[in-house]
Amino acid sequence: MSEQMTIFDAIRERDEAMGIIDQNTREEFRKDARNAVLTVGRMRFTFTSDDVFDWLDSHRSTKAHDPRALGPIMSKLAKENKIVFTGEYSPSRRRHCSPIRVWRLV
Repeated sequence: MSEQMTIFDAIRERDEAMGIIDQNTREEFRKDARNAVLTVGRMRFTFTSDDVFDWLDSHRSTKAHDPRALGPIMSKLAKENKIVFTGEYSPSRRRHCSPIRVWRLV
């Protein structure tokens, strides 16, 4: 019988996975995505990662190798106090209505 995972184990695994994704993300996408987050944040009071991907798609920016590549970028911007999680979730238009965070530019 395996031990139950603690919240700290889950956070560690999440952070490790995000690190791997970030290492495999092209620098060009990182720059485009970071700019897109800040641009969308200036255009909208609140936004989601779907809004950022929509902006990237409509401006023919670099494509992500993995849809999860935006996660580490959003996380870094939050740690830099550029964006903040509003405490709300919205159904994703890209991920079968899965709940995704709603962000706001600081």
